[in-house]
Amino acid sequence: MFSTFSQRAFVLVSSGLVAAAAAALAALPPEGLVERVGAHLGPDPALAGSALLPPRESGLPAPLPRPGQVSACVQSAPAEVVTIPDETAPAGERELWIRRPVGPDSADLPVLYLLHGAGTDHRGAVDGDARAALDREMCRTGVEFVVAVPERTDGAPTVLTRAAVRAVEGAHERPRTLRAVGGADDAAPAAAASRQVSQAVLWNPAGGEVAEPVATRLLLVGGDTGPLADALAERGMTVATHTPDADHSGHRSADPWGSALPGTVDFLVSGWTTTP
Repeated sequence: MFSTFSQRAFVLVSSGLVAAAAAALAALPPEGLVERVGAHLGPDPALAGSALLPPRESGLPAPLPRPGQVSACVQSAPAEVVTIPDETAPAGERELWIRRPVGPDSADLPVLYLLHGAGTDHRGAVDGDARAALDREMCRTGVEFVVAVPERTDGAPTVLTRAAVRAVEGAHERPRTLRAVGGADDAAPAAAASRQVSQAVLWNPAGGEVAEPVATRLLLVGGDTGPLADALAERGMTVATHTPDADHSGHRSADPWGSALPGTVDFLVSGWTTTP
């Protein structure tokens, strides 16, 4: 049966984050507060599904939310592009766009791997307007994370490979519980099948079908995702759905960096920060 996460339970979680945010922001000087935090705190997403995760594999502590007190509030994260070997790519290698929060890397810093769909570019997928939007969400929730986007070559959907994980994490290998993957449109099936992660977010899942999902927690973002959510829940997955409000900024309502972003980040943070 479909695992349910009542709106009351989610509101309790969200209320705790809001209370923590209020306490943290009260300690900040008022100058530039709106610019640091951003004017859009985002609505409570209507999610269904458990927020609980299995015990952490490495014993690392869960990230501690510090709303308004992270580097993203005052400084945008830098980015780099590296080349990695990838036998699934036509030329045997792919470019990989990596955006890290300011400061030293560590094994308790979550990572979101993004497999973009057709019509977008790996460099632009989290650049420009998306850069500022990500900064606002990290500042709002108080949890920073790495964003990594493999190149899509010759129109072929990207996949999450061990080479990509090694290039991003290096000597600071994350436990599976601190990794998430996102897939948009025709990249959604590959995202759901990524075995190195515990959370997956699918924006506009192509065709309403996902083969071989392996993530512990799965968020479906878009319109009529109820039937797909039910089918996935019957396979033993914990599934949540999110239908964002209409986006008047030019993004689609289920665009990863449009009105769906606050609810998406809330879902990921609730998984990353939950302790057994």
